Amino acid sequence: MTQAQLLRSDGSRHDINPKNGKRFTFVGEAYPLIGATMIQVCETHDGRVLLVDEEGKLADKRVNEAATALYLYGADDPIVGDAIVCDKRQWLEALHHYGTRD
Repeated sequence: MTQAQLLRSDGSRHDINPKNGKRFTFVGEAYPLIGATMIQVCETHDGRVLLVDEEGKLADKRVNEAATALYLYGADDPIVGDAIVCDKRQWLEALHHYGTRD
């Protein structure tokens, strides 16, 4: 599994790990990390996923060049705000366990 990263719209990158070591939780981790209340999942060119702010464009957030470059449709639809890039398994496991306490 590849290292998950927090891609800030200011260009900085930070390695991150799920608190439980397996998957990111929605409200407890992903939402506050990217400053979102709704998350959109976007595919990358290399088979990972980006977790982005669903309402980032409405909030007039700054374009995230690194996330946009990774996004499968970034040439036509830029990513704005902070984003998490992670292995699909980290996201799919979170989706499968949505609503559980771990």
